[in-house]
Formats: sequence, structure tokens, C-alpha cells
Amino acid sequence: MAVYDRAMLGRGGARVTIVLAALASASVISGCSHTQRVGQDHTLRIALTEYRINPQHAIASAGPLTIVVHNFGRLTHNLSLSHDGQPSGSTKPIPPGQSVELTVSVVHGTYVMASTILDDQALGDYGTLSVS
Repeated sequence: MAVYDRAMLGRGGARVTIVLAALASASVISGCSHTQRVGQDHTLRIALTEYRINPQHAIASAGPLTIVVHNFGRLTHNLSLSHDGQPSGSTKPIPPGQSVELTVSVVHGTYVMASTILDDQALGDYGTLSVS
């Protein structure tokens, strides 16, 4: 973003700055609140990149669940699912550009979905799965 002297911007420039700030805030808020509902096919599709998991929040029904995980990042990642601090399933390390499937049986509650390779989870590569 270019830096301009306040006198150069005038009132119109201030409005542009406010509009751009509002658009940036809306984009960040909507990106963080994305929730995916798992459909009747009981398949959840997860995208992993460096320090991101998409969707960050998912909702599914209890029972069998197939999770298709694709690594869009440049580094190797995995997906681990845990419930009440106990492991529920995990993929093997996924090389960049590759996909794997993980089939688990989920019960009511909240699960943590995370990449557990190195410090991915501490750097934000996690999400939640709510099961009803």
C-alpha cells in the first residue's frame, strides 16, 4: 500500500482509506468464520496449507465419516483428529500436492482437527469438528 501525505489525500482519500479498511476487516472476519456442514454423503473435504486448515469449523452427524485431505502447501502435513484429548484417527504425512482419505466413526461432541507435524498446530493449523 502506498503512503501518501494527508494533504494529498484530502477528504476523498480518507473515505477510500476507510472503505479499504472496512473491506479488509470483512474479508478477515468472513475467512475465519467459515463453517462447512457435512452432507448426506458423510464426506468432509479438508484443505491444508502452511499453518491453515480449511474449513476451520465443520459440523457432522454421528457415525461413519470420510475425511478427504489435500495438502495444498509446500511442506508435508498430516491431519489428526482428537476427541476429549484422545486420538480418534490420523493420516500419515501427506506430501505437497497429494490427497489421502481418513475414515473414522465419530460420536457426539467436539473434535480437534490438526496438523501435528512439527509445530503446525501451535502456529494455527487446526480446526474443530462438531458432531451432533
